[in-house]
Amino acid sequence: MKKICTRFFIILILAFLSVNSLGAVMPPTKPVDTSTEVYLGGRPLGIEIGADGVIVTGISKVETANGAEFPMKDSGVRSGDVLTKIAGKSVVKPEDISTIVNKLPSADVILTFLRDGKPFEVRAKFVVDKNGERRFGVNVRDKITGIGTLTYVTTDGKFGALGHHIADSETGIISALTSGSIFDAYIDGVKKSMPDKAGELIGSFSRSDSVGRIKKNNEFGIFGEYTKAENNFQKIKTANIDEIKPGKAYVYTTISGSKPEYYEIDIVKAERQSKPDVKSMVISITDKRLINKTGGIVQGMSGSPIIQNGKLVGAVTHVYVGEPTMGFAVFIGWMLQN
Repeated sequence: MKKICTRFFIILILAFLSVNSLGAVMPPTKPVDTSTEVYLGGRPLGIEIGADGVIVTGISKVETANGAEFPMKDSGVRSGDVLTKIAGKSVVKPEDISTIVNKLPSADVILTFLRDGKPFEVRAKFVVDKNGERRFGVNVRDKITGIGTLTYVTTDGKFGALGHHIADSETGIISALTSGSIFDAYIDGVKKSMPDKAGELIGSFSRSDSVGRIKKNNEFGIFGEYTKAENNFQKIKTANIDEIKPGKAYVYTTISGSKPEYYEIDIVKAERQSKPDVKSMVISITDKRLINKTGGIVQGMSGSPIIQNGKLVGAVTHVYVGEPTMGFAVFIGWMLQN
């Protein structure tokens, strides 16, 4: 099976900061019970996420025999909308557009879109470009792929990963990306972090190695059903937010191959949050092995579990770009509420 090499798209450093655009339901305001037990993650994941259709990334002109035309200029369609149907026919991938349009008996057609989960229709006309192709002048994409880290799997088969949302890199839209799959991944190499330049894990995965289905994407991570049957996970208790203290802790992450290891860190600051927020802790990487190999926190480590006093307390979410040994982590309770 051909492997898909990915140069990480999904850590939240600078690219995915538009949390106000979330259309998802906000989590409740109290952490989960401290007696919760979960299976510890730390494994690398291949991630593929998309929308229920194709995502509009822009409106463009179409060069025709009569000059440039903009069929969708005044349609009201904008970047981040999701095209789901053309003349009642479902659109799943970009190639479906030309397949459907080439069979239309008329240039006048109804296009169905989603915006913030709500459908709306637009009446449009295609034009014929210089190559004889029927075009609406809508630029689209279907999926985003990348490498991240599994945080936990619950005893009833639900997973949480990343500790932050995934947004489309072209539109910045989060809410359209609602479904997808996770895969077992392999870390082939590391590009070290430098001051003012984040590094990355270079990973690969095969679509034949699916281990779960993504059901939710919000500011606390990606969540869904873990479908792989196995018993190699380690059980661990989760901590109450009041149990998290400044001091020694460990990050459980994978920087080579597919097997995670423990690396020492310091929790520099632990916020006493009464409502959900992704920046629950400030952390510092202190383990020389990790610093020598990665330079600190790198793209792809998002979701790596943090353990203190034998309990799962949170997950890595952000890196300080100017000081890559420093970063933020989210409290595990906020992730478990999804």
